[in-house]
Amino acid sequence: MTRHLRLPNGVGSLALSLTLCAGCGRSTFTTSGFGEDVVAEAFGEVLTWDSLAQKVPDALGLEDSAAFAERLIDRWMREQVMLAQADAQLKEERTSLNAALEAYRRSLLINTYETRYVESRLDTDVDDHEVLAYYEDHAELFTLHDHAVRVLYMHLPDPESSAIALGAPWTKRDARAWNKEMDQLKEWLTAADSVSIPLLERWCMEHGAVHHVDHEAWWRVAELLDEVPLSLYRVEDQIQRTSPLTFSAEGRVYFLRFLDHGLKGKVAPLDVARDQIEELVLQGRRQRMLDALRDTLFQQAWAEGKLRRENL
Repeated sequence: MTRHLRLPNGVGSLALSLTLCAGCGRSTFTTSGFGEDVVAEAFGEVLTWDSLAQKVPDALGLEDSAAFAERLIDRWMREQVMLAQADAQLKEERTSLNAALEAYRRSLLINTYETRYVESRLDTDVDDHEVLAYYEDHAELFTLHDHAVRVLYMHLPDPESSAIALGAPWTKRDARAWNKEMDQLKEWLTAADSVSIPLLERWCMEHGAVHHVDHEAWWRVAELLDEVPLSLYRVEDQIQRTSPLTFSAEGRVYFLRFLDHGLKGKVAPLDVARDQIEELVLQGRRQRMLDALRDTLFQQAWAEGKLRRENL
């Protein structure tokens, strides 16, 4: 027989069409059943229409709802089969398994409460003075595992190569104009101040150049090499050079200037360690808040006579 069921709003807009073969005949009827009516049973466990409806998304149409529900029922029944088999085969281990489940339940309950308690009360603002104090008191925690640099860079297709590729002539006049542009770019990179950096950024945007002009950002050298194909052979010396670098590679012209550096094995500059410090400060606050909560609740339980113990 085929059973058609539509659940009303508030339970979930679900339309199910279940085909159940019985004996040698097939009949169709429509009925409405909700709440604790059973849609499937396995090993003494039941799946109700209510619990099934809650798992079917309201946004699904008629056919999709039915298909989704069929998959849920099949998965639930298969799960019950495996649970029954596991329960039968692991009888000797039930005690330890139940103990492990109870320990997990207690841990989950406590952790959920503590997390929500802290999240609703934690002050997440960390000021510069607190960052600096932590940095100075725990400098050994912030050793660099790679060279770090603050850098400005930009690159764009080589204009001469691009002109030749398009079949256009590259004249002496073009060369002079490009050399003038390069001199201007190097001048802006050398200054690297509040006036020159906006001018450099605008030039890059107007000429479609890939660029990074955030003078406060730090890069690991390995990350920088993924963006700029530098040939570094004496890394420590080269990253301490502050004059602009210009080179060509793979049909592109690159301009770069190192602004600051931190050497591998040395203490990281404060700005490199800042995010890590802020997280460590917040971790400390969380732990202190939890310690205070646990102590307060413990003392309160003693005072209310809810705890008792015998001396050993």
